[in-house]
Amino acid sequence: MYNSDTPSQAELPSSNQLIKSTILAIIAAIVLLFTVVLPAEYGIDPTGVGKLLRLTEMGQVKQQLAEEAAADAAGLPTTDIDNVTEKAVNATIADTTVTSGQWRDEIPLL
Repeated sequence: MYNSDTPSQAELPSSNQLIKSTILAIIAAIVLLFTVVLPAEYGIDPTGVGKLLRLTEMGQVKQQLAEEAAADAAGLPTTDIDNVTEKAVNATIADTTVTSGQWRDEIPLL
C-alpha cells in the first residue's frame, strides 16, 4: 500500500531466520501429511494416529466410493450392500413408523 511505512533493515528477518522458518514449515507439512491427509484421503495410516482419530475409516469409505463410481462409469455391475448395512437399513425403516395424527406439514400464520 502507498500509505504504509517501509520497514527498516533491522526490522526484517535475517536469512537464517527465514531458513529456519522454512524448514519448520516443511516439517509441519510432512507431519500433517502423514498423520491427517493420508489417512483421511487415501486410507493409508503409517503412524496409527489416523486410526485413533477415525480418519482411516473415512479414507477407506472414500476409496470404496471412488471404486464404485469408477465401476459405475465403466458400466460394470457394482456389488450389493452387505448384510450388516442391509439389516441396519431395514431396522431403521421398520422403526420409523408414523401414524397419521403425528405429522402435520403446515405452518400457521398469525
